[in-house]
Amino acid sequence: MGSLTDLARLRDRDDVTFHEESHVIEPTAFDSVCEGLTSHLVVGVVNDTGSVLLVDDGSHGWTLAAFSIDADDDWSVRAQNGVEQLTGSSVELNAPERVRRLDYCEAGTDRKRTVYNIVYRTTTVEGRPVAADPNVGGEPVRDISWFDAVPAGCEGVVADDIRLFVG
Repeated sequence: MGSLTDLARLRDRDDVTFHEESHVIEPTAFDSVCEGLTSHLVVGVVNDTGSVLLVDDGSHGWTLAAFSIDADDDWSVRAQNGVEQLTGSSVELNAPERVRRLDYCEAGTDRKRTVYNIVYRTTTVEGRPVAADPNVGGEPVRDISWFDAVPAGCEGVVADDIRLFVG
């Protein structure tokens, strides 16, 4: 498993939740809505005591670490580099947990933009590592910490994703 083209194989697996939703967008707004949409690899990094790494990028509150991906990206390399920038530790992708396919369709036409959010578990890390200058793709994060439960204020799909890794 290493690219967006492999996602169809996950649909039939019992151990992976596959969710699909469609949004119909008015033609006047379609280009602006779709302009910044990217697929994301969402990474659940759990340590040896069962805590999960969460990041606050300043706009979404506490979330699992997430990295934008292109169709031809190698997910393993993207996850390894991304987690190392956040923690200073090395990980490998272990198992997919959840896939969200989001289709944005222009009303009255065949135009469509599809993005995916793929939640992956990584190998376990020791302790509660945090890099000296944690960042995502060169952009500093507002805060980073290890949690034993879903933080207060997290809800919806963000909280659902975190619950995959903590009780």
